[in-house]
Amino acid sequence: MIAVAVLAGLAVPGGAAPAAAACAPAAVRVGDVAQAEGTGGTTAFRFPVTVTVAAGCRAEGSVRFRTGDGSPADRDPGRAGSDYAATSGVLTWQGDTATRYVTVAVAADALPELNEVFWVSLDSPVGVVIAERSGAGWITDDDAPRCDPDSGDCGSDVSTEGTGVCWRAVCTASGHFLWDSGVPRYVHVRTLDNGGTGLGYVPIKDLRLTVAPGARRAVVPITVTAQPGQQVRIPVEFHSPSSGTPGNLRTVLTLVAQG
Repeated sequence: MIAVAVLAGLAVPGGAAPAAAACAPAAVRVGDVAQAEGTGGTTAFRFPVTVTVAAGCRAEGSVRFRTGDGSPADRDPGRAGSDYAATSGVLTWQGDTATRYVTVAVAADALPELNEVFWVSLDSPVGVVIAERSGAGWITDDDAPRCDPDSGDCGSDVSTEGTGVCWRAVCTASGHFLWDSGVPRYVHVRTLDNGGTGLGYVPIKDLRLTVAPGARRAVVPITVTAQPGQQVRIPVEFHSPSSGTPGNLRTVLTLVAQG
């Protein structure tokens, strides 16, 4: 918050004008993108890069951007060259506050696969500060449905997502730890919608998901209320794990309700 003092009826010695308050550097943020990969050629993922300045101030400066693969901890990390085309460059503001976009070409194929994630990161700020350094690119698979062969949850059911999510009257999503443990571990789960009508599912405000001793995964129940044929997008976030290093903590589940 910037406090502005209003001076009324005060004489300035020597007729000099009062000094203007110094402006803080503009704050730069990169946002996330989640969309279907498409089929054939490439699909453009446009990452918004925004600046914020105080009233009466200007955005003057630049920041570098670059793409990066998902980490080994991500469920299915996106790879440069096969899943998307690596890119880098510089974004510059010269007094304006318009949103800039980093466009990444994502490979659009017809192969059923897991949803993938890659990143756009900001660095080397000049005249600005970085408030949000990394944006996630969620590549949603939109090809023939199949279950994750490692999940063991689907049985005869079919996943439209390819991530071990089994769509039933109540569908399930999985939370994974990458190692076994002799003690219970937990992570909190929520959906990023705050509620409302027409969502097609019952929002989760805060569910504590417990992974049993000796296990690496647990199941999140999601109640689907969609009508037949309705497409539903469920943004899910895992947060506050009891131990370990967080990996891919956000995803968007997509389904079409069956009759």
